[in-house]
Amino acid sequence: MSLSIRELSASYGQARALAEVSMDVAAGSVVGVLGRNGAGKTTLLRTVAGLHRDKTGTVFAQGLDITSLRCDQIALRGVALSREGGRSPGSLSVNDNLMLGRRLAVLRGRKPPELAEIWKWFPILEPLAARAAGLLSGGQRQALVLAVAFMSSPSILLLDEPSAGLAPPVAAELFKTIRQLADAGMAVLVVEQAPAWLMGIADDGYVLEVGRVVDHGPVESMMASIEASNKAFASGGRIHT
Repeated sequence: MSLSIRELSASYGQARALAEVSMDVAAGSVVGVLGRNGAGKTTLLRTVAGLHRDKTGTVFAQGLDITSLRCDQIALRGVALSREGGRSPGSLSVNDNLMLGRRLAVLRGRKPPELAEIWKWFPILEPLAARAAGLLSGGQRQALVLAVAFMSSPSILLLDEPSAGLAPPVAAELFKTIRQLADAGMAVLVVEQAPAWLMGIADDGYVLEVGRVVDHGPVESMMASIEASNKAFASGGRIHT
């Protein structure tokens, strides 16, 4: 198993955001994490990536225990986190951002893909190679974040709400690329509030509610759990992020 999460809990002071969460993501697969805003989805990714330190439980990446490592050490072990909003150094060009990904691949001891391969996976970016990342559209920024992650040759890719703020056609193309990256061998754990984007893309899924896993299985079969979570929230429940 490329990524294994075992009984992972995380807190913000006295508020518990995750409670004994366990998940598995195999190489070559896409696993979705679903749930309302505040269900603990982003905290899950931040904790796995080492950005949130108030935690208990265990995280394994390719069989190695990375639980106590710093975020930079975790990144060097092949874990890449793409945060919501597609943030990249805005003053650098698309090509320069990709070179940052290439440098990380070298630090990981891996051979980065050639630019020609990047353009094949992300054709939207090739004519924008000299453009500053800060001048890109939302969809172009998301594509760049994924392209930089791909250039860095990770084994595990963590994606936080990749559809956020994107027009439906752009989001559809982005999720198609995510599926292709998994087919090329990556283990992809993707947090998404809108389950429709994961249908036909994800191999497996988990539903989080108040920081706990309340359902697990094919995304298509979990719609009832998601609807129940939505109704519970609408009736007055409040949960932590």
